[in-house]
Amino acid sequence: MTAPAGIDFDTAFTEITNRLKAEEKRRLLPADVRLYDGDANFRGTVKRESAASFQYLDNETGIASLEMPLDYYLSRWIADIDSRGTTNVLIRAEKDGSRWCGLMDEFKIIKGDDGRKFIRVTFKHDYEGLKHILAWSNPFLPAEVQFPRLWVCFGRARWALKTTLLVNLMRLESSLFMLPDDPMDPNGWNNFDQSTWWNVVKPDLEPDHSVGAIVHSRFKNMHDVSKKIVADAQLSWEPRRYFDGDPPPWPGANLRNGCIVWDLIDKSGWTTGTSFGGNIFEGLFRELINIGADGITENVEQVDDPNVPGEYLIPGFKGTIPSMPGVVYREGEHTGIQASEFSHKPATDVGVVAGGHSMPGVNELISAAVQMVGDLTAMIPGVPPLGGVADAILKPLYTDVFLAFGKWKSPQRAQRLGGSHYHEKWAEGGDRAYTLAFLLAMRAGMWSTRETNRVTLAVADGAPWRIGQRGHGHFFLGDRVAFSVLGMKPGRLFVERVSELTLAWDRDSTPGWQIQIGQREAEDPVARMAEDMQDFLGMLQELGVA
Repeated sequence: MTAPAGIDFDTAFTEITNRLKAEEKRRLLPADVRLYDGDANFRGTVKRESAASFQYLDNETGIASLEMPLDYYLSRWIADIDSRGTTNVLIRAEKDGSRWCGLMDEFKIIKGDDGRKFIRVTFKHDYEGLKHILAWSNPFLPAEVQFPRLWVCFGRARWALKTTLLVNLMRLESSLFMLPDDPMDPNGWNNFDQSTWWNVVKPDLEPDHSVGAIVHSRFKNMHDVSKKIVADAQLSWEPRRYFDGDPPPWPGANLRNGCIVWDLIDKSGWTTGTSFGGNIFEGLFRELINIGADGITENVEQVDDPNVPGEYLIPGFKGTIPSMPGVVYREGEHTGIQASEFSHKPATDVGVVAGGHSMPGVNELISAAVQMVGDLTAMIPGVPPLGGVADAILKPLYTDVFLAFGKWKSPQRAQRLGGSHYHEKWAEGGDRAYTLAFLLAMRAGMWSTRETNRVTLAVADGAPWRIGQRGHGHFFLGDRVAFSVLGMKPGRLFVERVSELTLAWDRDSTPGWQIQIGQREAEDPVARMAEDMQDFLGMLQELGVA
């Protein structure tokens, strides 16, 4: 058999073989992992990771984990939270055309029993940002004036959701009624200059064939607003950061380095033609479905490494003084610290929003004014007073519209985190604006999103400090102690309260203490729910209802 004219099978076979080898080589290449600070300034490419994982989730926040030796220069940079300038750390991982970007959630400095010292850093995917952007009732007005009471946007699902996100990004990025992150920076005061924004929405350049949807919200976050709609329309949120050197996301785009470009993509194709089934003999059946379009900030205290104060040199003295903790645990080869794990979590949201009902007196004052003006009709002969009628008609329009919400933003926290940060959180428990409960809810919201440090130490009792109470030890639960951390600058100390102590032993060992200093691990949500229910039932009992 002779080959068809014009085809060199040997050459074609060689080209195919070389292409397959190149694809195999490219598939086996490690991911390109880079670290940036909170302002998206490049800090280094990770080359000495001992373990790494990056989770991709559809319409949910994926988690990434990175482990590096403690003596690696990027590990030291992450651990040195004082010299970083911005507490946020941004990661970028490139593999096979995909890009995983996210902000650091927590890092832990771990010293194992085997002497291994490493840092473990966890990150949250940029999708997490949707959970920190609230869809206001009216994003074009300040929080104190929210008319109408409900945001409603009707149209194709992709257009309606992207429009809702865009108008709320305009509220956050253009600083119409809120101070920018740095009030002294004139570039922060802009109207619609997207070259200064950290989040933008990609304009629709292709026909929108998504199903019809009604997007509605009253201060829900964008994740909750879009969750059911994207599931029904089979759309996927795609936040992809833009870095210098990338092709523009759309023609003429002028974006800052590190900006998140939000897009809703349709990979299912179920409204334009796709496969829903088939068999191995006849292949997949292509089908089409057509649906009409009408269907309060706390800072962790830090002190320099002190010498032992004179009062602690008194023979027999046991205890610690809060203003100058005398108990100082230093890391080293010959100290009482047998194993340690240090965790640092940067702050999350820079602002909190609370409310829902107008502050006391506002609705009543408007009602009285409407009735008073309406009753003036009684001055006309033969016309009865119409104040009550007017008030009944207008009440749904003005109730809980004025002074029903409020927002508190911390520019200090925003500058500390860097330009790329989470924006806002809904504060539970402050339903009526500008009341004591409202202020407490705002304060609790800022407190729950603060920067935290936590360390777990396994120490040898009596080397040199004794754990105990009533004169039998130098410190105990709730006392303030100082400690150094592996990887930090020499002499750097943290001061935190002892939040947990565990005394344990077994048949083969003597009793020993395990200390947890600083913020404890997050509590179980189920236990928190049960506690809230108990508080609610207790309130009903106090009121005599139950």
